Amino acid sequence: MPCEQEMGESLTTPSYTPLRHLVDSLPVASSHEHLLPDDRQQELTLDSLLFNSYVKMLDIRPGETADARAAFLDTCRQNGLFGWLERAILEIYQVEGLLSPANWEEVSSRIASRHAEKYAHIDILRHTARYRRAIQDAYWAYGTDNGHPEILSATMRTDMFLSVFHPDLVDHDGNSPFRHFPHAPQADFRDYLAFLEELFTGWRASGAVALKCAIAYERSLGFGDATEQDAARVFLREPGLVSPAERKLYGDFLFHWFCDLSEKLGVPFQVHAGIGKLGGSAPMLLEPSLARHPKTRFVLFHIGYPWYDAVAGLAHSYANVVVDLVWIPLLTVSGAAGALHELLDVARSNERICWGGDARTAEEAFGALLAWRHVVAQVLAEKVDAGYLARPQAERLAHKLLYANVEKLYGLKAD
Repeated sequence: MPCEQEMGESLTTPSYTPLRHLVDSLPVASSHEHLLPDDRQQELTLDSLLFNSYVKMLDIRPGETADARAAFLDTCRQNGLFGWLERAILEIYQVEGLLSPANWEEVSSRIASRHAEKYAHIDILRHTARYRRAIQDAYWAYGTDNGHPEILSATMRTDMFLSVFHPDLVDHDGNSPFRHFPHAPQADFRDYLAFLEELFTGWRASGAVALKCAIAYERSLGFGDATEQDAARVFLREPGLVSPAERKLYGDFLFHWFCDLSEKLGVPFQVHAGIGKLGGSAPMLLEPSLARHPKTRFVLFHIGYPWYDAVAGLAHSYANVVVDLVWIPLLTVSGAAGALHELLDVARSNERICWGGDARTAEEAFGALLAWRHVVAQVLAEKVDAGYLARPQAERLAHKLLYANVEKLYGLKAD
């Protein structure tokens, strides 16, 4: 994978260099991160940093010998999930050249030394990556901001409430509402719903700014009609006595209930689309829900990859749809660039295009940002050079895409 300077030079056009300089100078607001708690950040080394990144999706480990590390680097270096993280590590820790078996232990020592400082990850986000705000999705502790309200705003997850109807069940993250909230009412489903509304209202009052649904890792995004009575019949029944159709009705009802709650609380509803249980995660499955809840602001995560053309169509057809390229530049620069081109052409408003890093560490968040900066500069320069945009328009768009759209959508205030 070429270094960022080489990538920039290969894209040099009359507009690219000045736009790239502008993009690099701007602050950032991220719509979505999974940053590890402070104590977990303090344990980081090069190996654990890789393990707590999307590099683990490649199903290869670096090992402990020089030969194993060389084979690891040779196998994954062309992949963006590794390449952008490597680029971030090189910049943060002032490493000459690329990662190699020869400098592996030295780089690991620098990482460990830096993270011995309790808030090193916050410092990296603030001063190296220039994050102003980020929305934190702590799927292990719903509605929390990791104790850093000065830079993180909480997400309110819905997943375990959508799929777990009995204490013997857990969702795809191992969570259960009956374990996290043992005092939740269990005698009556309507009382349970009242408890959920009070819980989410409290999170909102404490600073949470969005609802989040990642249920596409468990089931289809096709949420049909279901009544409160349908869900009540499933609530607390022995799982072995509940049919797949009845389970679906339970989730269908709760999803629509959360859509209404999102509108009531005045926060966007972030929905994972694409790359989950792939057969059921196509974003077009959400169209009936988008139409049913016109006052709910749906944020379609990951541009519904690989169906980003469908998401562009939904953004064009529905004024309540926001498209988020969260994570995608890290996965595929070419796909993200193609999607951003299409969204700027098709979406009703350029203020309904957002981005997030989707990272567990500050290093990967910075790597994700480097990829996003690259995509934004490339796409805007191509549109200027092709005559689709004037330079001042492109510069205004750069501000929106790096921070302003996210801050406006979620009501974030930079400290």
